[in-house]
Amino acid sequence: MKTIIFDAHCDTPVELWRKGASLRDNSGQVSLRRAEKLGGWLQFFAFCTPWMQDGLTCPQRYAAAYENFLAQLRENEDAIRLCRTGADAEAALADGVCGAFLSIEGAEALDCDPEQLARVYAQGVRMINPVWSLKNALAGSCMTGEGFTDRGLAFCDEARRLGILLDVSHLSDRGFWQLCERSDAPFLASHSCCRAVCAHPRNLTDEQLRAVFACGGAVGLNLYTNFLTGAEHAALDDAYRHLDHMMELGGDGHVCLGGDLDGCETLPDGFAGLDDYKKLMVYLQARGYSDETLTNLFYQSLMKVVKQCIM
Repeated sequence: MKTIIFDAHCDTPVELWRKGASLRDNSGQVSLRRAEKLGGWLQFFAFCTPWMQDGLTCPQRYAAAYENFLAQLRENEDAIRLCRTGADAEAALADGVCGAFLSIEGAEALDCDPEQLARVYAQGVRMINPVWSLKNALAGSCMTGEGFTDRGLAFCDEARRLGILLDVSHLSDRGFWQLCERSDAPFLASHSCCRAVCAHPRNLTDEQLRAVFACGGAVGLNLYTNFLTGAEHAALDDAYRHLDHMMELGGDGHVCLGGDLDGCETLPDGFAGLDDYKKLMVYLQARGYSDETLTNLFYQSLMKVVKQCIM
């Protein structure tokens, strides 16, 4: 089975900027060299800035990391190109190159200002998580609990108007349900697991998972061991437990990949980076997943949402 990968979240852009590393080949979990081993690769590259303490503001960090990443795309235009629509991504694959979508994790990168959304949309940003683990002017996080402010709800309305996907990974439970009440439009949890399997606040409850599926959205399976098992150790069996639980809740066609690569310290045993998605596919085939289910998981579930929601 051809291994086309479409992953909803990696933290590679900021890591490349911080380390002065190359997208072509580096010591991290994501690179074009690793992608060469796949049958095709599309990726949402996230810019997460609130966690850093370096004397810069979040907008300054985002601007620097963004310009650096654009330079990386230019240097490697033979292998990867910026995508703004699903049609762009399909064209990239047809031309034998990888596709890069841009996302922002934590709206501090644009001062939590709804009026800045049009600017980052013009830059190519097509998905945004209003909040990271720290609360901000828009909303509380899964770690702090507060819901959306009025400014936060206006921010979400404007993002949807422009055609920017909303990402609820890191959002508080209260904020999650506010978003559901606000609109029945599809949204993503780009890198989340199941709270029923591992009781971490970053994971989603069964009710939340069903709500994402019901609105036509998708949930990206996170491979960070802390969200799989609550510990530093996990195996592919643990990732399977989360995935199979989502499938039991009606997730086939609504579960995608969201590995959190370059954003987590520890991955399941035997999984070291992007190219090991091939191992996950072989493993899931052995567990009895059909080719159709695997195509949905590795590619089609996320592409369906992109085609419907991104303009």
